[in-house]
Amino acid sequence: MAEVQTIHDVACGFCGLGCDDLTVEVEGRQVRATAPVCPEAARLLRRLDTADPMARVAGEVNSQADAAKAAHHILAAARAPLIGGLGVDMAGAGAAVDLAIRFGGVLDHYASEGLFRNYAAAQRTGWLSTTLAEVRNRCDVLLVVGDDPSATWGRLFERLFPATPLFAGANRRVIFLGGAPGEKASAQLAGANVVHHATTDAVAALEALGSLTAGRRPPGGSFGGIDADTLAGLAEELRNAHYAVVTWNAADLGDGDLVAERATALVDTLNVTTRAGVFPLGGRDNIIGVNQLLLWRLGYPLRTAVRGQTSSHDGTLFATEAALADADVLVWISAFRPEPPPDFGGKIIALAHPETVFDKEPDVFIPVGTPGVDHAGTVFRMDSIVSLPLGALRVATLPSVAEAVRRIAEG
Repeated sequence: MAEVQTIHDVACGFCGLGCDDLTVEVEGRQVRATAPVCPEAARLLRRLDTADPMARVAGEVNSQADAAKAAHHILAAARAPLIGGLGVDMAGAGAAVDLAIRFGGVLDHYASEGLFRNYAAAQRTGWLSTTLAEVRNRCDVLLVVGDDPSATWGRLFERLFPATPLFAGANRRVIFLGGAPGEKASAQLAGANVVHHATTDAVAALEALGSLTAGRRPPGGSFGGIDADTLAGLAEELRNAHYAVVTWNAADLGDGDLVAERATALVDTLNVTTRAGVFPLGGRDNIIGVNQLLLWRLGYPLRTAVRGQTSSHDGTLFATEAALADADVLVWISAFRPEPPPDFGGKIIALAHPETVFDKEPDVFIPVGTPGVDHAGTVFRMDSIVSLPLGALRVATLPSVAEAVRRIAEG
C-alpha cells in the first residue's frame, strides 16, 4: 500500500475564486481533498487509482501518436474549424492559439456568455471595478444582485467576508437583491448584517435605486416588486457606506448586460461622494486567463476568428453556438472537468478530461491531464489581477493540452 502524503496550501483552478489553502491527501495515484474545500473542488480534485482511458480514433483504441496524426489530417482538410471549450491553463491556451494560427479557426470558451454580457455594459459606459482583496478588506456594504452566488462559488462569502478584515469595520452589511441567501451563504456571513429584498425585476429595481442614490425620486410606488421607500432607505445606506460594492453573475441573468449597466451607473453615482466598485462574478475554468492571452496574442478577446495572417472579432457571430452553424470541425478542449461538447454534426476532435461522457463518439478523442492535478500550470483569478500557479499532485500518465496540441500540429 502506498504511503499517504498530505499536501497543504494547494491552489484550486476550477471556479475562478483562486482558493489556495486546500489540504489534499495523495496515496499513490489516488487524490482527495480534505479541508477547507467546497463540493465542486472536492469532486473535481478527486482521483481513484484506476487506469486512464486510451486515445480513440473513430471509436477504436489507438496510441496517442496515431490519434494526433488523425487529428492533424482532419484539421488540414478543414474549411472552418471551431476551437471551443477552452477549459485550459495558460500553456494550453497558448497552444490553442498556435493551433488556430496554424489551421485557422474561431476561438471561444464554453462559459463566455456571462463575460460578454459584462463586456456589453463596459463597452457602452466603462466601469470602476474592484478586486477580491479590496472587497475582502474594505467593503462595508455589499449589494448582491440575482440568486445566491454561493451555489456556484462555494466559498465566495468566506473569501469576501473574513472574521478580521484589514480595514472594514465590524458592522459589515450584505444586501441580497433577488434570491434569498441559502444555508451556506448564511453560515459564511454569520458575522455580517444580512438583509434580503426579493425582486421580480432586478433591472427595474437597480435603475430606481440608481436614481434615488442620485437624489431623484422616480414616479411610482414600487420598482421590481420592491417598495419605493424601501429602495430609498437602501440608497441612503449606499451613500453612507465607506466602500460599497455591487456584485452579480451575468451568466445566470438573462438580462445580465442590463444588470451590469445599471450596477455600473449606480457605482458611478456613489463615487461622486464616497468610494464604490463593481465586482462581476465569473472565472470558471480559467476563462479570464484564456481571454487575457487572446488579448495579448491577437489583440482581441474570445470569440475571435483567425484566418491566414489576420484575425477578426465578433461577439455574436463567433460565439460558439453561432460559429457551429458554419463550422465543419469542432476541436473541443476541456481539461478541468468532464464537460461534453455541444451537439454538432461535423467532425469532432476532443482533447478532454478522461471522465468525459460523450453523446456522440468523437472522431478523435485524446484524454488529457488536469492542470493542478496531473501537471503544473497557471490560471487567472476571476478579478483578472492574480495569476495562480497550480502544482502537480501525482505522476502524470496523460499529456497536458499543450503537449497534445503540439503533437497534433507536428502531425
